Amino acid sequence: MIEQKFRQPKRNRAVWAIHAACILVAILTIASLLFVLNRSVVEADRFGRSAERRLVANELRHQMEAAVQFQAQVSFWDDTYDELATGRLSDAFVAEQLAGWLWEDYGFSWLIFSDADGHVSTALKDGLAIPAEAADSPLRDVDDLLDEARRRYDNALRNNGGTFTLDIPKPDRQSVTPIVPGIHAVDMREIQGQMSIAVVQAVIPETLQLAAARRKPVFMVSVRPLTARSLREIEAKLGVTGLAFVPLSQLPADSVHVSVGRCLDTSCLVVAWTPKSPGGFVRTEILPSVIGIAILATLLMAFVALRFSSVFAALQQSEARNLYMAKHDRLTGLLNRSGFDDALAAALLDVKDRPFALIFADLDEFKAVNDRHGHAAGDAVLMAIAERYRRRVGARGTVARLGGDEFAVIQRSSGKAADVSAVAAGLVIDAQTPIEFEGQMLRVGSSVGLAFAPKHGSTARALLAAADEALYLAKRRGRNRVQTADDLSPEDKIALNAEVSRRHAG
Repeated sequence: MIEQKFRQPKRNRAVWAIHAACILVAILTIASLLFVLNRSVVEADRFGRSAERRLVANELRHQMEAAVQFQAQVSFWDDTYDELATGRLSDAFVAEQLAGWLWEDYGFSWLIFSDADGHVSTALKDGLAIPAEAADSPLRDVDDLLDEARRRYDNALRNNGGTFTLDIPKPDRQSVTPIVPGIHAVDMREIQGQMSIAVVQAVIPETLQLAAARRKPVFMVSVRPLTARSLREIEAKLGVTGLAFVPLSQLPADSVHVSVGRCLDTSCLVVAWTPKSPGGFVRTEILPSVIGIAILATLLMAFVALRFSSVFAALQQSEARNLYMAKHDRLTGLLNRSGFDDALAAALLDVKDRPFALIFADLDEFKAVNDRHGHAAGDAVLMAIAERYRRRVGARGTVARLGGDEFAVIQRSSGKAADVSAVAAGLVIDAQTPIEFEGQMLRVGSSVGLAFAPKHGSTARALLAAADEALYLAKRRGRNRVQTADDLSPEDKIALNAEVSRRHAG
């Protein structure tokens, strides 16, 4: 009896221990599965938002492409071109060919015919002809597109000894897709308080041949508003809700958005909508099964949760590595061209408050090293030079390898030009210092071009061009030296432009 008395509590303790262990395993299994479920819900919502963003962005792009196609029916038409021989459209042509149908069929609220200087000859509003001066306001809203269309037109124009030809793809009569000349400018922006698609293109003949007297074109400006009805049609097509244009600074809570047009200011309109939540559907459908599986097979679910955690961690590590490698050069570890473009764009955002310098460095005699000693030696040179440049610049700037033997430095601490020049001169010295490889001393040099922002440019294109010109000036003046954009004389610029032209032609 005494033995039984002491054995019973022992058996009870063992049972409770087993029960506690089972309960603990069940709790851990359920908790793990709930974690997995929650991650699935979050990822489903994230994926859903991403998919909706792509759908809306593609649809807006299709809307702009459609507007370009619609306008080309008039701007790329012999009848319109012939009518504009006198510089303006006749009232009969406007009434018979333009008035009404472009508004009713395609929704163009404005049709404006103007020269490159903004002098309006013909204007239509909502399908009706109106005085030319009434179109000045919408024309001012698209003056940058007018400039862009003029530049594209001029770039495509080729002089054939008295006549001119537009160097653009000729229409394919066998294609079912309407041809659109590549000389138009298009954007989505707010025009007279209404988000609209604006298209600007020179009126050209279908033959693409122009007489000398018609060298200066007449531009057709069309404005297609995105009305509430068109937004509802997009909603129905894409399966989204609450689509609306709102200022970026006033986005509704829990909404998603995509930018439209070229405006990047916080006051600019973006298209926003209320996203769907596929995660809620996932939770409702899966939770009962998760609980049932957790009760019936807690140990198996614990194993699945553990494996899922391992796989998820591996995926995160792989994604982080892929993101890193997308912005960095595999050989040297420096930023690659994509990473450099991002760094330059970031530096230009506050260039007025924080000026900086852009340094281009190009190795001299690097091809000779590759040809004489092989690509392994060339790689050793690139890695050694990259490490020297990294140490030289340190925390004061960013070093990138743009490709081949070309390097770039964004030098942020540019309060004193002499300090930047000293760093640039140091880059030349770093490149000239011999590099040991398999018992041989490899020797290269470096030509360096230097430009300052915003002095030599406040845009990436202008600043890159200035530094590139300075680099080629350093090469022309004997290599292994530093030249700045200030060193360029008019004669140098002429010679450099000729050299660039020959290089592109080759």
